[in-house]
Formats: sequence, structure tokens, C-alpha cells
Amino acid sequence: MRVPFDGYSFNNTDCWARIRGTVARVGLSDLIRLDPREILAFEPPDVGLLVGIFDRLCALKTDGVSVDLNSPVSGRVTSVNVDLVDDPGLVKEDPYGRGWVAEVELSDIDSDMDFLLDCEEYFFDVKSRLESGPRLGCPCSRRAGASRRATARGRERSQ
Repeated sequence: MRVPFDGYSFNNTDCWARIRGTVARVGLSDLIRLDPREILAFEPPDVGLLVGIFDRLCALKTDGVSVDLNSPVSGRVTSVNVDLVDDPGLVKEDPYGRGWVAEVELSDIDSDMDFLLDCEEYFFDVKSRLESGPRLGCPCSRRAGASRRATARGRERSQ
């Protein structure tokens, strides 16, 4: 499992955002490599789609299962990685590079950042989840993200 060293933010549903100015390129984290199912199709979002943080952005289809990707940021979709339509496996092969999903023009990044983890926080979150097994409750709830963020901040203050 790879997590970039710097420059990415993650939501608690394993989606990332790489923010450059007022635009974020978004995708799915390397954790997808642990899923043994083959990705058969990519259902891209429409350019112009308005999304809020944790809203459904797009979907990946595997063997009879459709997996929704929840947006890590709020804004308007400005472009889509059309290469994924022909080769959806790029999401697994190169999740932080050629496997990106969409670009979103940011509308509320200050509020969104309260629900995002930096690379180090995300690494330790994934490590903990992998060591402890499945979590109970919905991983995409705003409360879960805020709770994890508050816990991480509390650890920082106590050190």
C-alpha cells in the first residue's frame, strides 16, 4: 500500500485530492490494489456536475458490483480522465498518476479541509484499519471524518 509523501489530501472513503490553486485533481487511493476484483468499467461524472464533499462523483464496475467514489472536495467537475473509459484498470495500475478520475474547480476548500487528512494522517488511518479489520458504521459520514480529524488534532496537541 503506497501513500504519497506530500501534496495529497484524503477523505475517509479512500479518495484523494491534489489541490493546485482553485482546482483539485481527484482519484482513488492505492488501497484499491488490495481489492482482488478486476475493474471492468468506469462511469465518469458529467463535466459541469456540481458535487459536495462526500457526494457520489462517479462509479467503477467490477464483477457484478458497482463501487461509488465519493468526492473528497466540493465544486464543479471541469474535466474527466477519458482514458479510464477505455482502460479502467489504470485506477489500480497507477492510482496517483494516469489513474486519476476527474478535476474539480473548488467551491469551498476551507470547509472541505476540515474533513480531509494529509498524507501522514491518511497513512496511519489506513494502517490502523488494515491492522484492526473492518470498521463499523458508514465510512462516508461527515461525522466520521470530523471525528477522525478531531482525534488527529488532539494527538498533535498532546505531543
